[in-house]
Amino acid sequence: MNLSVQNRKRIRIAIGSLLLILLVLGVGGALAYVKSQAILAQMSAPPPPEMPEAVLLDVASSTKLRQSTTSIGTILAPQSVQLRTELTGSIAEIKIKSGELVKEGDLLLQLDASVEEAQLKGAQAALRIARSTLKRTKQAASVNALSQLELEQAEGMEAQASADVERLTAMIRKKTMRAPFDARIGLCDLHVGQYLPEGTPVTMLQGVSSFVHVDFSMPQNAADEIHVGDPVVIVSEQGRWEATVIAVDSQADKLTRGVMARAKLSPPPPTLQPNDSVRVELRYGLEVDAVAIPPSALRRSPDGSFVYIAQTDEEGKLRAKRSLVQVGSTTGSQVLLLGGVEPGQTIVADGSFKLRDKSLIRDMKEAEQAQAAPDKAGEKAASL
Repeated sequence: MNLSVQNRKRIRIAIGSLLLILLVLGVGGALAYVKSQAILAQMSAPPPPEMPEAVLLDVASSTKLRQSTTSIGTILAPQSVQLRTELTGSIAEIKIKSGELVKEGDLLLQLDASVEEAQLKGAQAALRIARSTLKRTKQAASVNALSQLELEQAEGMEAQASADVERLTAMIRKKTMRAPFDARIGLCDLHVGQYLPEGTPVTMLQGVSSFVHVDFSMPQNAADEIHVGDPVVIVSEQGRWEATVIAVDSQADKLTRGVMARAKLSPPPPTLQPNDSVRVELRYGLEVDAVAIPPSALRRSPDGSFVYIAQTDEEGKLRAKRSLVQVGSTTGSQVLLLGGVEPGQTIVADGSFKLRDKSLIRDMKEAEQAQAAPDKAGEKAASL
């Protein structure tokens, strides 16, 4: 009896488990069916309409282009010298001030030359005696009162005395420093009585003239086209000035392969000082046809530079076509192209970063004008 009850319980449990399994499988199958139907419906639905990207369009213009390059130049005074002492001595007189202008021949610095001046007086007295002795000796020799040897000795004494005077005069001159040309004095720190050994730097003199020199290095390809008399443009933060090439070095640098050149800038602007750094713009070669576009239109990728050209497709929609270009020159206001875009073609001037090839586009200006038209009409109706 007990065995039959237990068997019935086991049968009921087995049937309940089976029904539960069937229920789970049925629900799972129903969910899978619903999901598959949703996927099929989504796949069969039409794709969403393509939305155009708002961009700014512009027209490529025709222009002329010459090859150009930019170099770093250094401003140089036409004359400059580091003033140094040639002889040892102490300062007796100072006539220079830092930063002031001096004329050629102006006294700058006087070293103590009292010893040389005293020796010069003695040498001059000896020279006068030697010349007087030589004069009397020549008179006596003319009547054969003295031998030829005595005449030669008198001439030698006169020559020796003259040399002593010249030597002492030169020493005094070397202790008297004068401006060798019109110049501006650099910084100096000197005091009367200060002892200056031989070769002591005194100050820097920068020549003042109606022009300055600009030294710069040209790349090897430009050096073949730049010649004496060609114009270059000097550029700094204060402005732009045209200069003229006056000299080209006879050899190239072994490391950079560049060739040094010198240009003359006349008149020099007051803002440029010797040793200032400037940019030198060089243009060389023949003019070639080019196309000008805004810098924002140019894009770069691993396979080269490109722009997007606005073209109308078969359905009359405006699309962006990717076109590789050859860049000739880049300035602050425009990019000059040697190929890839024809003059008069409409290009994407701004907003190209969000495009890909054949993207649907719309002109931002036309969209703004279309949006402004209903607003103006509404304002006119409201005023009536």
